[in-house]
Amino acid sequence: MKSAAIHFIIGIIRLVSLLPLPIAQKLGTLIGLGLWKSGSTASKVAKINIEKCFPDEPPDERNQKAKASLVSLGRLYAEMGMSWMWPIPKVQKKITQVEGMEYLQQALDENNGLILIAPHLGNWEILNHFFRQHLFMTVMYKPTKISTLNKFIFNTRKRVDVGLVPANKDGVHALFKLLDDKGVVAVLPDQEPSRKSGVFAPFFGQTALTGNLIGDLARKTPAYLLCCYAKRLDDGSYGVVLKPGKDEIRSEDLVESATALNESIEACILDCPEQYQWNYQRFRRQPDLKTKYYK
Repeated sequence: MKSAAIHFIIGIIRLVSLLPLPIAQKLGTLIGLGLWKSGSTASKVAKINIEKCFPDEPPDERNQKAKASLVSLGRLYAEMGMSWMWPIPKVQKKITQVEGMEYLQQALDENNGLILIAPHLGNWEILNHFFRQHLFMTVMYKPTKISTLNKFIFNTRKRVDVGLVPANKDGVHALFKLLDDKGVVAVLPDQEPSRKSGVFAPFFGQTALTGNLIGDLARKTPAYLLCCYAKRLDDGSYGVVLKPGKDEIRSEDLVESATALNESIEACILDCPEQYQWNYQRFRRQPDLKTKYYK
């Protein structure tokens, strides 16, 4: 992508950040409907994923769920300006509900370290604004190949006082060191890893290549496992939800560990399934190396 195009995209994000949030979210709705009605790749993947994950639902309900997920995705795009560029106290005021605060307090009281498990559900950028009020966390960061965009994204996330480590072996070692020092790390659990970094485990009844990192961190440290997401409420504000992860994530059996991780993610998604990122090719790799769900 050319530099001019990147500067244009960044300019659009800055422009949308000037809009009141309800108007930005309406714009996002239009973006999502456009993705749905145009038969985009995102809409096709969402349909396939939802058909596989909710096979017992009538086709009309599955279609409605897929359409709603695209609308949610469009709103997420339109909310980037708000979450990345608004004054931090202004963003924090948009968090109007918190469920499960007692679990976060328990983790802080135990002081054994904390692993935040944050699936791509709702607006996960809002979590940075929430947690900075209570703790300092470190996340893995994979730089883009485009330096201008990379600098923009890095600076917008760094401003909320989040620690960043590279998404490589050095970054993994850094996470273990942080947990040894009773620190807080956040990991996105629902992206497909490399084959050597994961195992196949069920996710909504389907076989999905699932990363080992969270299980490895949980087995080797006493850190508290806390699932978290920021769902979009009916009035356009956000509700942060905190839930303990399943203790079986610590299992020495890698498949059992990955299965427990996926079950923990499923429990989050079922709270607001239309706000999950169903457009991601979660089942791209299969054990037989031949099955292709996304063509």
